[in-house]
Amino acid sequence: MNHVIELVAGAINWDTTVFVDNFPKPGEEVKARKVISVPGGKGANTAVASARILGKGSVGLIGALGKDRIREEQVRILEDEGVDVSCVKIFDHPSGQAYILVDSKGENMILTYKAVNDMLKPEILDERPFSLAMDKARMLVVIDPPLEFASSLISNARRCGGDNKRIVWAPALLTRFGLDALREGISNVDYLIMNESECMILADAKDPIQGFRSLTKLGKRMVLTRGSEGCIFHWDGKVAYIPSIDLDAIGLKIVSTVGAGDAFLGAFAALLLKGYGEIEALFMANLAAALKIAREETRASPYYDELLRYIRDERVERFYTRIKVL
Repeated sequence: MNHVIELVAGAINWDTTVFVDNFPKPGEEVKARKVISVPGGKGANTAVASARILGKGSVGLIGALGKDRIREEQVRILEDEGVDVSCVKIFDHPSGQAYILVDSKGENMILTYKAVNDMLKPEILDERPFSLAMDKARMLVVIDPPLEFASSLISNARRCGGDNKRIVWAPALLTRFGLDALREGISNVDYLIMNESECMILADAKDPIQGFRSLTKLGKRMVLTRGSEGCIFHWDGKVAYIPSIDLDAIGLKIVSTVGAGDAFLGAFAALLLKGYGEIEALFMANLAAALKIAREETRASPYYDELLRYIRDERVERFYTRIKVL
């Protein structure tokens, strides 16, 4: 953990992805075009996305794995990616898995078996690997560990790091607990990041923009990701509309949207640590998500040099000029 500057907390899963032409209706059988088995999980995906930008040994992962073959493969892959796994706890419980359908448009349906991912408890934060990691990291990215663990992790990070440690929370499935359950954690973070569905759930709203506006009253820097519509960033009473990158415009095609949000989150956190401004980091995170969508693997986020090549492309620069700040 000597060189870790970013910690990511979240699920580690093994993904079985089935590619179909169209999603089945209830009771309908459809033909699968292709099946792949790949590493996934929001926490692990995000950690890998950040490590590909910050470099090996710069990112640590807080998560859980079981005593099974999935653990052995996950640890090997994460270490090959340069992710520090000192804070990955091992339990006598099955490792997490996800079963994913992807249609011909690249859209997805996901069934998640959380399994060991739900075993993380606040008391493990007192263990030496966790306390050392928390002291040293300059950035904490929290996604979807159990709510009690997430809340304790965020409060501990704020307490030990003060204003010198930036905390990003993308609560994902935790939004189902509602705003009151998440309010204390939100009060301690620097950035709150949600997609449209999560925003509507958290705000108890029928429209994502309406929900986003109501949540801005919490006074936090907030990002609403909107897929092909890009993202919206709110801070200090200002709003920036940041476009997505049209893959057709750069000669690529949509293959799978699975993991796009994780690529976005990992890239955004890493680019902030590299010194980019918030709006530029968000635009480049949109680019990272777009490049991931053009690939079928869940953890297919781009490396930093690839991001730089595309960001200098005049076809991408045209999208940058469409950023609106109000």
